[in-house]
This record gives sequence, structure tokens and C-alpha cells, in this order.
Amino acid sequence: MSEFHIYIPENLSFADYITIVQTARVLADGYDTKDRARVLAAVAPEVTVDYSLIVPAWGCKIYTGEAFASAWTATELLGNPILATQHLLGQPYFTSVSEAVITVQWQQLASHARWEGDARGAGGKVGESSDGRSFMEQEFRKVDGKWKIAAITPSLLYYTGDFTRILRPAGED
Repeated sequence: MSEFHIYIPENLSFADYITIVQTARVLADGYDTKDRARVLAAVAPEVTVDYSLIVPAWGCKIYTGEAFASAWTATELLGNPILATQHLLGQPYFTSVSEAVITVQWQQLASHARWEGDARGAGGKVGESSDGRSFMEQEFRKVDGKWKIAAITPSLLYYTGDFTRILRPAGED
């Protein structure tokens, strides 16, 4: 059995660490609040998203930051008003740190639920749910001196429920 070596970045400043954590959280909150402005604030002008290990049909796509924010907060995805989500990020593991690129792997729980009937928001009843546990890799690049998310690659550990069914449009039962 080979020995595992823990990567400890010696060139990561505390300010950069906080920026990475805050930026990742802003993206997760943007998804969950369906807030395009938050999503856009967290991403680079170009974003590569590889969801092929989660939903193979989605594959790998390259978006402009604007297109990414619009797509992921659209009613066809996380902006669906009947959909409730919570993307929880666990401890970060920095896998690579340089002056221009920082790569982080997070433990992630992505919870997706459909409100039952017209009951939405706090106190509403969930009719169906699907939770995915994954490792979420995010690559951050410096854009005008600020760290932004330039690539997203989740790798599924396991899930419950039917994620693609949860995403169906309102009224399709």
C-alpha cells in the first residue's frame, strides 16, 4: 500500500483562503436563492462545467459567465419556482495553488426538493426530494486581481431520489 501525502500549500495567503471560501459560498447561495447576480459575482468570464459524472447527458460545457448565471438560475434548472435547493459545502481540500490558479475539492451535499402543490418556502411541504453527495472540484482563476470560479467538476459519491425528475417543470407531475 502506498503512503498518502497531504498537500499543504505553502504559497496560499489567508486573504486568498478567505476569498476562495467566500466565493464558493456565494455561488452556492446564488443557486439556492435563485439569485443570478450572486452566481455572476462568483464566476469568471468563462466557466467550464463538467457534469458528466453526475448527469452524463449534460456532459461538459463552456459558458460565458453571463450565460452560466442565466442558465443555472433559469426555470429549466435551479430557478424553477417549485424547486427548493440547498448546496452545502464541507471542508475544502486545496489540491493545487499557484499565482494564477487555485484548485479546491469540497465535500458537497446538494439537496433538491419539489414543493407540494402551491406550498412554497418556509413551512411548505416537500413532495419529492433527491440528495446528491459528491466531491465538487472548483478551479479558481484571477480575474482583474480577484479569484473567480472558472471550472466546476462534481464527482458523484451517491444520491437518493431521482434528480432529473425533480428538475421537471412546474405542473408536470
